[in-house]
Amino acid sequence: MNFRQIVDRYFIKNPALRQRVTRWIEGDQDKTVQLFGVNLLINSVREHGYLRASRKAAWSSVFGDEAPVLLTLASLLPNLDTIVDAGANVGLFSCTLARVQKLYSHLQVAAFEADPETFQRLSANLQGPNQQAHNVALSNDTGHLSFIRGAVSHVTTTKDQANAYSLGNQFEIECRRLDSFDLPGKRIFIKIDVEGQELKVLQGASKWFDEGRCVCVYLDGFEHRDEIFAFFEERGFELRDGRTLEAAQKDTFALLALRKDWLATINRP
Repeated sequence: MNFRQIVDRYFIKNPALRQRVTRWIEGDQDKTVQLFGVNLLINSVREHGYLRASRKAAWSSVFGDEAPVLLTLASLLPNLDTIVDAGANVGLFSCTLARVQKLYSHLQVAAFEADPETFQRLSANLQGPNQQAHNVALSNDTGHLSFIRGAVSHVTTTKDQANAYSLGNQFEIECRRLDSFDLPGKRIFIKIDVEGQELKVLQGASKWFDEGRCVCVYLDGFEHRDEIFAFFEERGFELRDGRTLEAAQKDTFALLALRKDWLATINRP
């Protein structure tokens, strides 16, 4: 019998003991916690599992930050044709959202990752039908860019953006404009997580915006805030917090931009 089975038999399935111990450790009180981007009123004994989960989420960017955004984005997928994952890393966003292809077979997925080492894992993860993985950096021009790695793969950034997270291991890779790729669909969604290159990625997709094909953009942290807010506002986008769907503020980390005329078609009865 392993430790989990012991806990299940002698604690979880002993409700009187479990309740006494939980009350002794946590007290017995109502409190508000945050899970999946919503605030929940819980009781520290009766909903102890949610209390423990909220604490784990607070220490994990995946569960505390990215999981709420994935729920938001999943709700939009029936109204999209193509998912573009710019700065895909190993494909958490693109692979998770690609599951919806089982329901909406027309949906296309294109993921872009600059680091050749990380790209190997991305390409192994993203192998389904209508799924593409590209080992290329995205910018507002064509050519090559120098990158620098950090202790973990998701902080890899261009050499000129080196910061306290950077180690010194460098590589060079081809860069292209996003709109130089022949991707299908009239309703394109772009997720951008590129460690400081967000504005250049947007500028490199300007043809899609001009054609009215890009209807939704999510940015996972970004610099050049004034320029990016202006970019979307000039093109008729509504800005919201990707975790909560509340109106975006100037310091919003998870920015979701929705084209207003497209959003109106979704809301039409």
